[in-house]
Amino acid sequence: QELLELKTNRIPIFYIDANLQRNLIIPTTPVPAIAFDPSAQEGAIIPLKFATKWSSKAGVQVEWNIFDPKRKVEEQQKTLEIQKSQLDQQLSLQTWKNDATLAYASIVLATEQYKLTQEDTKLYEEIVGITKERYDAGREPSSNYITAQQELERHQIQLYESWSVLQEADQELRKYSNLDTTQYLTSNFEEIIQNLQNWDKTNYDIKTLEVDKSISELQLASVKRQLLPNLSFNGYLGEQYFSNELKLARTEEWFGNSFVNLALRIPLSGYFTTQPTVKKIALNRDLIDKQIQDIARNEEIENNQNHLKIVSTEKKIDSFKRIEALALQNKNEQQEAYKVGRILLTE
Repeated sequence: QELLELKTNRIPIFYIDANLQRNLIIPTTPVPAIAFDPSAQEGAIIPLKFATKWSSKAGVQVEWNIFDPKRKVEEQQKTLEIQKSQLDQQLSLQTWKNDATLAYASIVLATEQYKLTQEDTKLYEEIVGITKERYDAGREPSSNYITAQQELERHQIQLYESWSVLQEADQELRKYSNLDTTQYLTSNFEEIIQNLQNWDKTNYDIKTLEVDKSISELQLASVKRQLLPNLSFNGYLGEQYFSNELKLARTEEWFGNSFVNLALRIPLSGYFTTQPTVKKIALNRDLIDKQIQDIARNEEIENNQNHLKIVSTEKKIDSFKRIEALALQNKNEQQEAYKVGRILLTE
C-alpha cells in the first residue's frame, strides 16, 4: 500500500481553492505622491490603501511535480522493503515448521515410550501373577511376593509418568495445529526424516541482509540524486473579489485571476552537505557485507558439525539396535526360565 501511495503521487493534483477574508484594518503602504499628483513636491509620499474591507477568491488549482529525482529511488526502496517483509514471512514459516516438526516428533517419541511402558507393565503384571501362584502354593516366600508387588507399583508410576509426557507433548503440538478433529498421528520417525530431505534450507538471515545491502545502495543513489534539479508545474484558474461591502453576487466586483508557472529548484548547498551521508551509507554497506560473510562462515561450520553428529549418531543407532536385539533375547530367556522356576525373581 505504501508503494501504491508513492505511485499515485505521479499524477497531477487538482483541488478547488476558495476563501473569504474580512480585513479589520485596511493594509496601507507608502507610495510616491508624484504618481498621483504631478505638482507634488520631489520625494513626497502619500499613504495608499491597497485592499478593501472584503476580499474573496475562488478557482481551481493544479499542482504537478513533473520531475522529482528521488521518486524512482523511493519506489525501488519500497519494492525492496516488500521483498524483505516476504523474507520475514518465509522465515516465520520456516521457524514454525521447525518447531511444529519437533513438537510432532515429541509426540511420536512419547507415544513409543508409552507403548513400551504399557508392555513392560503388562509383563510385570504377569510376573506378579506367577509369584502369587507360587506364594499361594507355598513355593515362594512372602518377601518375594511383596517385592514383586512393589516393583509393579513402580512400573505403574512409570506408566503414569509416560502418559503425562504424552499429554504434555500433545498440548505443545496444539500451539502449531488444531488437533480437535485429529484422532491419530500416522507419521513415524522414518517418514519425518524423509520429509526433512526436502526441507527449506534457505538462510533467510543472509537473504535479508542482501536486501538491506540493496536498500543501502539505493539510499546512496537517492542521496546523489538529491543534487539533481527538481521541476514542478503550478496553475490556477479563478476569480478574485474586492469590495467594501459583502455582496458576492455583484459580478462587476469579481476580477479574473489565472496563472501558470514552472519552478526549477537546484539544491546548491547539497553539494557541500551530502558527503558525510554518502560515507555513512558506504560504511553501513561494508558492515552488511562483513555480516553476510560472518553468517555464511558460521553456517558452514555448523553444517560440518551437524554432519559429524549425524554420522556419529547413526553409528550409535546401529549399535543400540544390536544391543536391543541381544537384550530382547536375554529377556525372553529369563522370562521363560522364571516361568518354569529355574531362576529367582530378582534375576
